[in-house]
Amino acid sequence: MFHKKREAAVKLQRRVRALRLGRAERNDYIRTRHAVLTLQTHCRRWIARRQTLEAAEAERRLRFTSAIFHHLNAIKIQRALRAHWALEAARRQIHSVLTIQRWVRAWQQRRRFLDYKSKVVIVQREAKRWLARAARKFLLVRRQQRVRQGIVKVQALWRGHFSRRLNDNPKVVKLRRRLREISAGIREEDKLCNKTSSALDYLLRYKQFSYILEALKNLDTATRLSPECCERLVESGATNVIFTLIRCCNRSVPCMDVITFSIQILLNLSKYHKTIEAVYSVENSVETLLDLLQRYREKAGDKVAERGGSIFTKACFLLALLLQDKHRAVEVTKLPKALDRLRSIYRLTARKHKMDAERTVIKQKMNASVNGSFFVPATPRKSRPVPKFAPEWVLKKDKLKDIVDPLRAIQMVADTLSIML
Repeated sequence: MFHKKREAAVKLQRRVRALRLGRAERNDYIRTRHAVLTLQTHCRRWIARRQTLEAAEAERRLRFTSAIFHHLNAIKIQRALRAHWALEAARRQIHSVLTIQRWVRAWQQRRRFLDYKSKVVIVQREAKRWLARAARKFLLVRRQQRVRQGIVKVQALWRGHFSRRLNDNPKVVKLRRRLREISAGIREEDKLCNKTSSALDYLLRYKQFSYILEALKNLDTATRLSPECCERLVESGATNVIFTLIRCCNRSVPCMDVITFSIQILLNLSKYHKTIEAVYSVENSVETLLDLLQRYREKAGDKVAERGGSIFTKACFLLALLLQDKHRAVEVTKLPKALDRLRSIYRLTARKHKMDAERTVIKQKMNASVNGSFFVPATPRKSRPVPKFAPEWVLKKDKLKDIVDPLRAIQMVADTLSIML
C-alpha cells in the first residue's frame, strides 16, 4: 500500500514538475518570440528609413548631375557661339584684307604689265628692223649665190664640154656610155639595202658554206659603205652569228676566208660609234679575238690580196678599236690570263719583226756590197698621230687608214692596255 502511494506521489510530482517546466519554457519562448518580433519591426523600419534616405539622396544627386550637365552644355554652346562670332569677325577682316591685297596686286600687276608692254613694243620694233635688214641681206646673198651658182654651172658645163672636146677618145666614150647603160638597167635586188637583207637572210637561215661566204662578202660591202646597213645588221642579231662562225672555223683555207670576211665586218661595225658597243657586248668576244691571235700568230706576215692585212692583223686592229674606251680596257684587264696572253703574243710578234728587219738589213748590205756601196738608208720615222679611225663612208682628210702592219697593230693593243715587255 505504501509503495503504491509512494509511486502515485512520485508520478504526481513528476507531472507537476513537468507542467511547471513546460510553463516556464512556454513563457521563455513567448518572451523570445516577442523580442524577435520587436527587433524585426525595428530593423524593417530602419531599412525602410534607410531606403527612403538613399532614394532621396539619389534623387538629389540626379538633380545635381543634371544641373551640372545642363550647365556644361550651356558652357559648350556659349563657347561654340563665341568661336563662331570670332570666326565670322575674322572672316570679315580677312575678306577685307584680301580685297585690299587684290586691289594692290592688281594695280602692281597692271603697272608691271604696262612696263613690260612698253619694253616688248620697243624690242619688237627693233626686232622688226633687224629682221627687215636681215631679210634684205638674206635675199641679196641668195640672189648672189644663185648668180654665182649659175656662173659656176655655166663654167662647169663649158669646161666639161671643152675637156671632152680635147680629151675624149673612143675608150672613154665607150666607158661613159656603158656606165649610163648600167645605171639605167640596174635591178632592185642589186641595191645595197636589198643586198643587205638577202645577205642577212642567208647568214641567219642557211648552213651551206657557199651561201655563208657570199652573204659575208655582201655584208662586208654593205657595212663598209652604209651606216644604215650597220645598224640593221646589229638589230638583226647577226653579230652573235658572226662570232659563232669564227669559233666554229678551223685553219683550212675556206675557213680562213670566212674568218677574214667576218673580222672585216666586225671592223666596219667597230669603226661606227653606234654599233661598236654591239660588237663588244657579244658574249666572249674578247676571248674569241684572243684565240684568233693565238691561233694565227705565226702567220702575222701573210697578206690578204683584197684590202691587205692578215687575220692576225685584223684581229689586233679590231681589238685595239674595241679597247679604245677606258671602261672596256679595264674590263679586259680583269679577265683571267688576258694580259699574259697578249704579252706573250706581243713578244713573239716583236721578235719575229726584229728578225725580219735584221734579215732585210743583211740583204741590203749584201746588195750594197755587190753594187760597191755600203750605205744603208735610214728608215724614216713618222710621229704617231692620235688614233682617229672612221668608217669608209666618212670622207675626211685627217682620217687614218686601216692598220696592215702586224707589229703596229699589236703595239696599238699593248699601248691601249699599258702592256710592257
